[in-house]
Amino acid sequence: MKPGKGADYRRAWEKYNKPVYDKLIADGVVLAYGLAVEEVKTEGDFTHFVWVATANMGAADKIGPTFTADRNRRSEEERNAIAETFASLTEPDKARSMVTRARIFRMPGK
Repeated sequence: MKPGKGADYRRAWEKYNKPVYDKLIADGVVLAYGLAVEEVKTEGDFTHFVWVATANMGAADKIGPTFTADRNRRSEEERNAIAETFASLTEPDKARSMVTRARIFRMPGK
């Protein structure tokens, strides 16, 4: 995240990414998701992160294609606008990703 762009990033994320995650929840692919901010700093450049919980890696493998389908249904102009929006708010070279496996995981009512 570029300094001072957190609120703008959240608005863009909620406009373009949240509906895709909501569809994944409705379809039973994703169990839970969130956009979070690191409360205890581990690195100076790291600020926001997205987390996603799935029942298995097969479900996780459906996330990327769902985002691709969402973007592909949009006009080229809109796809470019989305890309430009996120590019103006983030610093991709400072991004990091990880996959974790929960050994104990319980959801209410399950």
